[in-house]
Formats: sequence, C-alpha cells, structure tokens
Amino acid sequence: MRTAKGRFTLSAWSTLLLICLATAPLDAEARSLCPLDSVVSELDSTSFLDPLFLAAQADSMWLAWCAEAHCMSTDSAIWYAGTSSHALSRDLDTAAVVQALIDLNKRTPLDLSPHGAVLDRVVFMMRNRPRFLGKMMGRSAHYFPLFEEALDRHNLPLELKYLPVLESGLNPLARSGAGATGLWQFMYATGSSQNLSINSWVDERRDPHASTEAACRFLKRLHKMYDGDWHLALAAYNAGSGNVNKAIRRSGSRDFWKVRRFLPRETAKYVPSLIALVYLFEHPMDAGLVPSDPLAPRFALDTLMLRRNVRFDQVARAMGRPESEVAQLNPQYRKALIPGEIDGGWPLVLYVDDIGPFLDALPEALEWEADKTPKVNFEPEVSVYRVRSGDVLGSIARKHGVSVRELRSWNGLRGDMIRVGQKLYIHADPR
Repeated sequence: MRTAKGRFTLSAWSTLLLICLATAPLDAEARSLCPLDSVVSELDSTSFLDPLFLAAQADSMWLAWCAEAHCMSTDSAIWYAGTSSHALSRDLDTAAVVQALIDLNKRTPLDLSPHGAVLDRVVFMMRNRPRFLGKMMGRSAHYFPLFEEALDRHNLPLELKYLPVLESGLNPLARSGAGATGLWQFMYATGSSQNLSINSWVDERRDPHASTEAACRFLKRLHKMYDGDWHLALAAYNAGSGNVNKAIRRSGSRDFWKVRRFLPRETAKYVPSLIALVYLFEHPMDAGLVPSDPLAPRFALDTLMLRRNVRFDQVARAMGRPESEVAQLNPQYRKALIPGEIDGGWPLVLYVDDIGPFLDALPEALEWEADKTPKVNFEPEVSVYRVRSGDVLGSIARKHGVSVRELRSWNGLRGDMIRVGQKLYIHADPR
C-alpha cells in the first residue's frame, strides 16, 4: 500500500475520493460544516464502506492517519465489535442526523456541528445505551426544569442541562472513585470553592438546587477562562483546566478538534457525547427511544424551612409515606436527619400535597421518640487521596484547599517525601 517514495498507492486514495463523492446528497451548508473526518459515518451505501474497511485493515499507516484525524471512533468497539457496515446503514440515517444537528446548531451558542466523532457517539449510544437513555428521559421531567431555570437566569446555553446526564446519570447520590459527588460531580475542593456546604451532616454537592447554582457559576468561569470557547470550557469541566491547558500546548492549537487527541480518553469523548445527547433527546423517535422509570415532575414539589432537628423517619411517619421516599427527595442529608438547629435552618423537600398534612402532624411526629434525635455536632470529614505520579505535597495541598503543614500533621510526615500509591488522609473543613 506504500511505495518506495513513501506515497500511498492509488487504491487507498481512490477510496477516499469515492467517499468524498458519496457525500453529495447533503446540502451546501451540511457539506461546509461536516469535515472530511466525518465521512465514514455519513455513508448509507455499504458499497463504499466495505472497501474502506478493507483498505484500513491492509494499510496501517492509513489507519493511523484516519485515527489521528478522528475519522474513527475513539471507542473501537463501535467499529469492530459486531457493528457491521450494514448495521450502521440500517440503524442510522446519517444525512438526516447531520441536517438535524445543523438545525439545532442555529438555536444555541454551543457549536453542534456534525463532526465525525459526534456521529460515532450517536451510533454508540443508539446501539449500546437505549435503556439508559430511556431512563434518563424518564428522570428529565424531574430535573430539567430546575436546570433550565438556573441556566436561563445565568444566561447560559440551555443545552448544558445534558451535562448531568453524562456526569452522574441524573443521580444526586452518584460518587466517582476519585470522590466527585452529586448530579454535577463536584470534587471536594471545587465544591468548597463554589460555597457549597460539605460536612458530616450535609453535602450540598448532592443538593439539586445548590449544586446547579454552583455548576452555573463554575461553567461561566470556565467559559471566560477559555475566551468564550464552550468546547474547551466543557473539556475543562470534565478533566480540569490543567489537563486542557497541557493539551493545548501539546497540540499547538486552541481548536478543540485538534486539541482533542491530546486529552484523556474520557474527555476526548465528552464533548462529542454531549452533542450526541442533544440530538437524541431532541429527536427520540428517530432513535427509537422510549422514556421509562419517570420521576415526579418538579412542579409537584415544594420546600419547608426547618429550624429544629427532624429525622427522616419522623417525616415519613407524619406523611404516611416510606422513609426511602423522603431520602430520595432530600439527597443532600447524609445521616437521615435535617439539621435544622444549625446555620439558621435547612430545607425539607416534600410533595405539594403533603405539605398540609405534614404541618398538621408535625408536633406529634416530633414528640415521637424524640430522645432518638441526635445532637448535631460538626466533625471534620476525612477523605483519602492516593498519590499519583508527579504529585508533590504542595500541589496536593492546593488541590484540596489545605496547607502542607496540615497534610504532614494528619499523615505523620516529617518531611515532604511521598511515594506513588501512598494514601494521604485529608480532613475537610467542617464549616
């Protein structure tokens, strides 16, 4: 496939030419927005796809070029794990998807251009995540109105409401292995920097209202940091600004699609996955998606401010509902207790229809086994950090908002020597 002079033979390049010609049915705007590296996903004719795969398998250098240009998914399973060209052609009208993204792109400041990587993620989600997407659609009636209201108030693109779908699967109790918590997956340091309360009794990273406000503030900051480039801002939200800045330096560009291959694998998929979600949620019938497991709509809920300690079981007893339902509506409380005696009170979320009965039954409910309601004392939360390659005490301390002296004290260190894999205990500020 390669001559002595280092040039591709006619076979590989002719395949590329045929692919380019196959994109002719798209209108002029679609062709201008859809780069060359998307043509693999745009074909509905298997007569062109099959030679393409044969050429890729026979020519390792062409394959490497194609991967570098992002013609092929970063998840090879899409292409080689049971996904044939016939299946791709049958399951996805790529021309219609491209046109739909072009139309959606006109309605938002986000760049929803139909890049090849986006089409790859559409295929992947349709074939491998239909049940998950149906569940997310069922939960969306509960969470999306809250997200949309906050995003609109902060003058942010409403399409950012899909971020928690990627981050947490719309689960306020979600917690990653690294400690990221809540719908918007805040680390402790980031949550604290956004004025979220995190202590032994309350974790506002799990509070849908508080965490959404914090996410809006944080996204605005990242958007400004990257001069209005939402793709880079979203990549920084997922991987941290340090990783994005390193990728920018290595790529020599601030174009996300050029920076992308220098980002962590998960982050490289992050922006394309978000754009794919916008398409799938806006065109569920095209993808054959059916909502499932719906949660109560947001308008069916209301909030009471409590100024004394109340246990979840007391609330459940007053309403005649299971305690698990109270916990589901109030995920920010870590120990099945609303610590109303602290900081001027804390909110209790209930169904609107339950507010009256709860207030009527509250005096009796509070008297029921009152001695079991614990005294609220704030204690520092302890987290564990595992040292990675390149870490030093100073960088770890800055990341968690503590001092090097405190790190030494908590972990019995006499100097600054640490080793990869070592566990460091970090005490969160109880306030």
